Amino acid sequence: MQHQAGCFLFELRRKRTSLSGHQTPRLWWRYYHLRWCPESLNHYTVGLYAKELAQAGFVTLAFDASYQGESSGEPRQLENPYLRVGDISAAIDYLITLDYVDNDRIGAFGVCAGGGYAINATMADRRIKALGTVSAVNYGDMYRFGWDGTEEPGQCLPFLDLAAQAMVDEANGGATQYLPTTPASAQAAPNADLAEAYEYYRTPRGEHSNAPSRFTTRSLAQLVTFDAFNNAEIFLTQPLLAIAGSDAGTRWMSEAIAERAAGNNNYSYIVEGGTHVGMYDRPRLVFAAMGRLAPFFNEHL
Repeated sequence: MQHQAGCFLFELRRKRTSLSGHQTPRLWWRYYHLRWCPESLNHYTVGLYAKELAQAGFVTLAFDASYQGESSGEPRQLENPYLRVGDISAAIDYLITLDYVDNDRIGAFGVCAGGGYAINATMADRRIKALGTVSAVNYGDMYRFGWDGTEEPGQCLPFLDLAAQAMVDEANGGATQYLPTTPASAQAAPNADLAEAYEYYRTPRGEHSNAPSRFTTRSLAQLVTFDAFNNAEIFLTQPLLAIAGSDAGTRWMSEAIAERAAGNNNYSYIVEGGTHVGMYDRPRLVFAAMGRLAPFFNEHL
């Protein structure tokens, strides 16, 4: 383990890939922090929340998902939701080896699709005792029902044909095929949230040379059919806090999971004036989210 810039640079090894991340110890609270974004790097959005939570007294762990950032795995930018969920349990495997981590007080946190993956992981991994999300996205529902939840599910079927053709081409020796995760320009975006996503991922606001804003076309086969919230009415019994911006097109997903979860301590909090991407890094919005997250984890961990 190598000390770097006030954090620990480490690798987690599981399922033939290595996860790279930063660990920040603070005081005596024990907190597990999921790091995920479509172009994830542990310096990105959730790294910001990890820092804020560490300053609030929690031990935090932020990592790049398999096939992303500094973590290993080929092809690069593979976006398999089932592997993403497995990464979370792999990170917990690491945390429980640390003598200063209380294994009975491990929580999970995720932003955007990372929130959806954290929700799914929490249902299966009972080592997670509390869960927080910001701008959570159920990737499958996004493809089936659209960004704002108003589309007919059948419109997603052509994506499966696209994935199938990519798999055929690659099996016959073709190069790995990719699709963009964000619009090429703000003007090309279909809504205000995705216009801001362009600004975040493709301008100095948040862009990074190790995050090329793309994913493998073959990943559509898993993404379109995945349901991060499946059986939440049965299995999501741990305390949940789902935070979203009032102006986010994805707000409906945070409200839905808070309503569907089986537990008795489910909360949704809407930040006035917040957008989906604004919740990633805008100081006022992050401050508002942290005003709920820190007390929530203090109470339930």
